[in-house]
Amino acid sequence: MKYILTVILTMKQIAVITLLVSTSLSIFGQGKPEWLDENYRRTKFPASEYYTGFALNDAIAEKPLQEAERQIKADAQTDLTQKIRVQITVTTQVGTAATNMDGQYSETESIDIRHIAESSAELIGLNTESYYDPVARTVYAFSFVKREDLANYYKTMIQQELNRAETAFALSEQLAESGKKQSAIDKAEEAKNMLGSINSYRNHLVTIDSRAGENALQNEREKNLLSKVEQLLIQLNRITLVFVDCRHENRGGKDDAFQSDPGIFCGIIEQALSENNCSATANREEAEYELTLVTSTTQRSDGTGQIPIISYYANVKGSLYNRNTSSKTADFTLLNDPAAYATGRTPEDAATKAFKLPALKDKVMGMILPKIKE
Repeated sequence: MKYILTVILTMKQIAVITLLVSTSLSIFGQGKPEWLDENYRRTKFPASEYYTGFALNDAIAEKPLQEAERQIKADAQTDLTQKIRVQITVTTQVGTAATNMDGQYSETESIDIRHIAESSAELIGLNTESYYDPVARTVYAFSFVKREDLANYYKTMIQQELNRAETAFALSEQLAESGKKQSAIDKAEEAKNMLGSINSYRNHLVTIDSRAGENALQNEREKNLLSKVEQLLIQLNRITLVFVDCRHENRGGKDDAFQSDPGIFCGIIEQALSENNCSATANREEAEYELTLVTSTTQRSDGTGQIPIISYYANVKGSLYNRNTSSKTADFTLLNDPAAYATGRTPEDAATKAFKLPALKDKVMGMILPKIKE
């Protein structure tokens, strides 16, 4: 039993040693890399062609080796990105100083390019290598990226954002043509925001490649598209014109509180429209929507019998027609609604109060306004 136990322990020791050796070789490689030498880094990775970052940590005893490697790689990448950030800031300061009469500058810009070392690292060819020196008990990392690769990345991003903005703008136009106004506004705003993000990419590109021309920067393409987007937004944000066709119908007998059209509810709805960026127009041809409202009344109680109260329902049926799409978008009837009746001294008084109830207005607006704003 002792012999078997000794064999088992020996096998565990061998496994541990093998794991440590393979980890060291797979993660850090054999032999010291040449990039540990500063002169080598300066010669093989000249600043005219590369951005580089370097970091070391001799306190790895405080943490596991793999954790120390991850941290030192991040530090090297931070060193690299910080050099780009400083260059962008200096370039911006010089440009600002050149525009001021007294030779001074008071405005600077620091552009955050940490994404270089994060989600977009693979896209731009960022390379990071690490090495552990077991004698010095120090872990090193070297990060580098070609200026050309970085410049190409920003050229690609400018192109992609413009393509996305053009797609969003085209969709906004289609939504506007189909009468979906609010959706068109949202999509146009989305296109505008995409165009706004391009300046950051363009600033990076100019800093990295001062010879970048119009084919890469695409200033005119962005300018023309932005003008179209803003014009569309002006058009979409203008007041929506609604032609309102109101009339009152008698149902006959005791249900009719009025002998003629009282003209109460139409004015209430027109006022509600004006409070929601809409305006009633008498010109049917200039309107985007046609709203038809037909009102009537129903007697709820006549003031005799066991209930000595006069009360009437205010009824409304209507429809909303979209002139842009030539289609009816809403059709509704509110008849004897429990939220739309009132009492009064006379039938006219009770029905007038009923038509002025906020609940009736809110119900009608709730059925037509979403269709106008969609």
